[in-house]
Amino acid sequence: MNIITVDEMKLIELNILIDVANFCEEHKLRYYLCGGTLLGAIRHKGFIPWDDDIDIIMPRPDYIKFLNEYNKRESPYRVNSMINHKNWYSTYADIEDTRTVKINENFNNSGKHGINIDLFPMDGSPDDEGKRKRFWLINNILTRIATLSALRFTVSKYYADRDVSFSGFRVIARTGIKFLGIPIAKVICHFFDLNQIVTHRAMKYDIDTSEYIGVSTFPHYGYKECVKGASFLKVKKRIFEGIYFNTPDNYDEYLRNLYGEYMKLPPKDKQVSHHDFKVYWKEEKK
Repeated sequence: MNIITVDEMKLIELNILIDVANFCEEHKLRYYLCGGTLLGAIRHKGFIPWDDDIDIIMPRPDYIKFLNEYNKRESPYRVNSMINHKNWYSTYADIEDTRTVKINENFNNSGKHGINIDLFPMDGSPDDEGKRKRFWLINNILTRIATLSALRFTVSKYYADRDVSFSGFRVIARTGIKFLGIPIAKVICHFFDLNQIVTHRAMKYDIDTSEYIGVSTFPHYGYKECVKGASFLKVKKRIFEGIYFNTPDNYDEYLRNLYGEYMKLPPKDKQVSHHDFKVYWKEEKK
């Protein structure tokens, strides 16, 4: 297999995003750039220079329609999720280029799928602040346990690109917790399908009638991902890698919650990717 360079991988991911965006426009589905991809669009008009992935979100009704319809076409791109993949490992989906292979030694399903972009569902939240925070906390704990159960015993690189104090110590501590947590998580997930539990909890709250919304089924940043829905769900086209894509009209609250002073670049020694995988073409490219 021919190895794929980082620049080639970014182009493959961008082409997946273009296909997804066109599909959503054609079927009148809402989607938005999110996470580091949204930050890249706002701060760099494209990829964050040291980042190499693409993340998007969809309101739950649009997400379900997308999962049910996207794979009906003849295409090298395929969406994988709990809806259309029996042994899928997560509450969120990904859209892969089936002509490629991704080797990620952190996960048990390494090598089974290709280069992808991640797709997260957005749901509503309880109106009461206390109930809302408890709801997010429980989902966060359950999701992290489920994620742990799918991991291998590898060193955590979570803080490699983050401007935080004692990052070296945090890496060691996080790796130790990971190693202790994986066996426990596997036992718990043998008896309980936590991904289904979290998803059912989230789907109780309609995104279009809730004041506060977010990706509560995979809250990487915890409650910080919870934002006011009305201004967030308004679509604003913004440039990412020279192409206009959907972004939240009010991105400031979201990015500030996740990254703080998000327009300020981190120190040079933190401008590195924390991803640890290799990617290949399945067939030799001529």
